[in-house]
Amino acid sequence: MSFSLLISLLEKKKKTISSIESLTGGLFSSKLTAVSGASKVFSGSLVTYSNESKIKAGVKKETIDTYGAISSQCSLEMAKCCKEYFLSDIAVSFTGNAGPTASENKDVGLVYITIIVDEKIETFKLSLSGDRELIRERSVLFASNKLIEFLK
Repeated sequence: MSFSLLISLLEKKKKTISSIESLTGGLFSSKLTAVSGASKVFSGSLVTYSNESKIKAGVKKETIDTYGAISSQCSLEMAKCCKEYFLSDIAVSFTGNAGPTASENKDVGLVYITIIVDEKIETFKLSLSGDRELIRERSVLFASNKLIEFLK
């Protein structure tokens, strides 16, 4: 339901959206494109699962070397690169650790999501519990609910 509402609000506000995803592996864009009419508002998505692909998308290597791929700094750069690449009004990024083991000495369930709406930027740090799939689903649901809040 939330994705239908999100698409409807984007249409009503005449906004386009794009995403750049790591731990979610394209789940956000899949949920969006499952809704009829998404093509009117969805510009596209990049799945940057590896550090190398994040760097190719525009994240600075120094950012990953200094803070890690699972960081607010990386999430912010991902979202900025995404917005610029797709020239969308809104960009959302997902990076984190869905498990099952710690990565970069960071706990399973640590997720960073950055949302850029026009010039407004907000990064969220989540500590989610559950298995890999649940962490991915909760990340995507959190972002869609925040986007709906921003657009209402």
